[in-house]
Amino acid sequence: MRDDTAALELPEIIHRPDLQSRRQRSVFALLSGVGWMLWLYLFLPLSTLLGWAFGSERFQSYVIDSHEHSWASLTVYAVTVVLAGMALLIWAFYNYRRFRHADRRRPPSPLTTERLAVSFGVSEAQVEDLQRSRVTTLRHDARGHIVGIETASTL
Repeated sequence: MRDDTAALELPEIIHRPDLQSRRQRSVFALLSGVGWMLWLYLFLPLSTLLGWAFGSERFQSYVIDSHEHSWASLTVYAVTVVLAGMALLIWAFYNYRRFRHADRRRPPSPLTTERLAVSFGVSEAQVEDLQRSRVTTLRHDARGHIVGIETASTL
């Protein structure tokens, strides 16, 4: 039977939202949004306290009431955005010139029965049986390694 006392090390979870239905993804997005809103709501008093401590009334006097400060700030923001955009374009052009003739994308090498056997820790004959079978039951140890293979029918 099963040994429940052994510590079970689970492998990393494979995150594949493309395998979820639209409804499942929508519920997940809704719950995430509600969670973020609750988190922000909990820290709203802290942001209010920080604004009060660092003088949020200065925003009112320098930005809202004084138009010359507002235009100066907007000018600084615009210049910063333009400079950051130029830096990004220069970097992109540099990388284009550097790598334009280098196609480093290669198709993966064919997956052989031998590589599958090594990957799963089973024999090549067992891999071939698994490939031919329609129904398979795999038994794993506490660390997730295959310890037993049962095939019901073949193609």
